Amino acid sequence: MEKRYIQLYSLKDEAAKDFTGTLKRVAEIGFTGVEFASGFYGGNSAADLKKILADLKLEALGTHIMTENVAGHLDFAAELGLKYIIDPIAFFSTDEEALAFSEKLNEAGKLCKERGIIFGYHNHRHEFLEGKDGYLLETMLLNTDPDLVCFQLDVGWATCAGVDVPAFLKKYAGRFKLIHVKECSTVAGAEKFPDFSVYPKDENGVPQIPPEVRKKFDEQNTWNVATGKGVIDWPVVKEAALAQGAEAFIVEREYDYAGDIFKCVKEDCEYVKAL
Repeated sequence: MEKRYIQLYSLKDEAAKDFTGTLKRVAEIGFTGVEFASGFYGGNSAADLKKILADLKLEALGTHIMTENVAGHLDFAAELGLKYIIDPIAFFSTDEEALAFSEKLNEAGKLCKERGIIFGYHNHRHEFLEGKDGYLLETMLLNTDPDLVCFQLDVGWATCAGVDVPAFLKKYAGRFKLIHVKECSTVAGAEKFPDFSVYPKDENGVPQIPPEVRKKFDEQNTWNVATGKGVIDWPVVKEAALAQGAEAFIVEREYDYAGDIFKCVKEDCEYVKAL
């Protein structure tokens, strides 16, 4: 692929220590653009960050922002020149909750469209719990306005949930503008995602997740093996994604299998480049 993006959540620890240095490494590795994580920009203004990215020849594709925080982020996103704002996760497990959240997505999508930005939602596994219209993600697809809300399909989590990704892309052609390239070694089925908001927060506002829950997440992260070494048929996924209108493929890595996260994302980048 000529264009290769990375979700900076993949390098969250490194970016927290040296944001500009991490961006430089990303460019050196061979990525052509970035998707920011949780609105973290290393303390830079939009103007300063725009210059840093231009000097590194990196495209600012988009950012992950929770739906309830979109309105307050639009000025920064517009100044930076982001094309996409994507909600990275919402906590629901019923049709009623998915339907109510779809209304919020439409509202945020309208705000974004007014500023020339495309709004969307990124899945994990719980969106593939069964509802009355199929998966809960289908409840969202059927109840969001395509002119206001797109979807970013995380292929790794969808595959892990047991979804036939190429068939799903074809069924809802045109809705998936962005694809997260995340490898998966395990088909575990859909599962309810714990709502971190119920956990007490420390003085920095960080949820204090119980050890048993954290252990489970750490184990699940190990399912994110090297790209091309898992159960996903990436050439078939690529063909189906492009056929329905995907505009970008974004590497997201949740597990360091090599003891060097930069080595891991470099291998991911090389795989995507050759795909």
